[in-house]
Amino acid sequence: MNNTLVIGMDFGTDSARGILANPHTGEILSKSVSYFKRWEQGLYCDPAKDQYRQHPLDYIESIDDVFAELLADLTAEDRKRIVAIGTNTTGSTPVAVDKSGKPLSLEEEFQDNPHAMFILWKDHTAVKEAEEINALAKQWPVDFTAYSGGIYSSEWFWSKILYTNRRDKRVLEVAYSWMEQSDWIPAYLVGTDRLEAVKRNRCAAGHKAMWAKEHGGLPSAEFLCSLDPTFYHLVNKMYRETFTSDEVLGSISPYFVNKFGLSEDTVVAVGGIDAHHGAVGAGIKPSTFVKVIGTSTCDMYTLPKQADIPLIQGICGQVDGSIVPGTMGFEAGQSAFGDIYHWFKKLLLGPTMSILGKELSGEQQKLLNNELLDYLSREAEKLPLKEDDLIFTDYHNGRRTPDADFTVRATAQGFSLSTTAADVFKALVESTAFGSKAIMGRFQEYNMPIQRVLATGGIATKSPYVIQVLADVLNTPIDVVDNDQTCALGAVIFAAVAAGVYPDVLEAQKQLAADVAHTYVPVEERVRIYEKRYQKYQYLTKNNLHDEQLPFN
Repeated sequence: MNNTLVIGMDFGTDSARGILANPHTGEILSKSVSYFKRWEQGLYCDPAKDQYRQHPLDYIESIDDVFAELLADLTAEDRKRIVAIGTNTTGSTPVAVDKSGKPLSLEEEFQDNPHAMFILWKDHTAVKEAEEINALAKQWPVDFTAYSGGIYSSEWFWSKILYTNRRDKRVLEVAYSWMEQSDWIPAYLVGTDRLEAVKRNRCAAGHKAMWAKEHGGLPSAEFLCSLDPTFYHLVNKMYRETFTSDEVLGSISPYFVNKFGLSEDTVVAVGGIDAHHGAVGAGIKPSTFVKVIGTSTCDMYTLPKQADIPLIQGICGQVDGSIVPGTMGFEAGQSAFGDIYHWFKKLLLGPTMSILGKELSGEQQKLLNNELLDYLSREAEKLPLKEDDLIFTDYHNGRRTPDADFTVRATAQGFSLSTTAADVFKALVESTAFGSKAIMGRFQEYNMPIQRVLATGGIATKSPYVIQVLADVLNTPIDVVDNDQTCALGAVIFAAVAAGVYPDVLEAQKQLAADVAHTYVPVEERVRIYEKRYQKYQYLTKNNLHDEQLPFN
């Protein structure tokens, strides 16, 4: 076993990333990134409706691209040394499938139908359906939302299925069942043609589909069919058991054996959610708060299993074994973080590119696109910090936690004719930090010990200004790890355990988890000012009116 290799794959919002690693030494032998071609073109999406869909061909093509690049320098003999592949994806990102587990959009009839594609985590079209689920759950003898923070979200599995059932009769008629992206990717790698053979992962089932041992698994058929009669066709077509990501789903498909020279004995691990694997790759331990910071954030926390762990209201759930097998895993997060900065960049650059696009060279356009946020960060850092500065809430994409509500929108207070782009960017960065503070505050309300804060993800490694503001607002040191691909690294760790290289995740982490690259320490003077500004943020949040509540509507 000492000369074996493993692959970890992470399917994010924009791309698939892969790592080829030696699980014994931790050496990364190669990396690869493949961007989703149809997604880059904006196909099947309508931001005005909060509709975000991805075609399975984007994933299929990217898998081939990643494997080709990862294995390019390996000999035929070395390729046979790859013993396991671990994967994770976004979630909740479900898709309608046939009896074999094949997404309907891979059939000619549905190839351009967004309802037959993967409904991305950030798709918020199912707000009304989520409200109906919550209303029924509070009347039902068993509250199936109890382990999901008490509030079911429009981002999650059942909301999206119900939304689709009501709007596309043909998908409703043809769909045998539904799968999460995090289950479909490893099933595709194995080449299974029988849906019942797929081991569903605990991460997505528990945090997104209300699966819990305590109430016997998924919500009952009676509950779902009372919610809407379109669920009758799914009765007995879902799953009962769930599995952790350190378990084996099956052996690699002959397609990949023949095309890439992998051993037919290469195992594929059960899937998982990207941020959960990212927390493992970053080195999560009990009572450590791990923030995976990218387009959105996911905040992960684990505790040893014990009888007296309270149910925390308004988070994305707490599930036995969902992050690290053998511990209780908690998830929270913000529905927009880096997406807010990206929105502001587009706001500024859009008119410029429209007016001057033909006059600017490709290099100039690239420079503007790549350097604008760095420039704004430097300018924002120079600004004095005052209590009455411009302030935003961070609900540009609704609120995930605490207390999911995707009908709210961002508000701001404090504009004047002297407000500059740097002032706005500073306020946007502070708003995302205030959102993080609200989440940590919810855990602290329940007396959950937070001994350490770890940060990982693209923003954590590339945006010192953002992380320093975060440390000042949270009033706690933040350790940033030295790897910007911790989600793929987490998949490597799970693959190594599934292959038997290590007995469990904790042992694998000792050798493979990322190290700390830098620690951001809060500045006392700024902490005091941010405490007062956070009170204003809370006031704006509390008094943020929905459109229908405005007195002139």
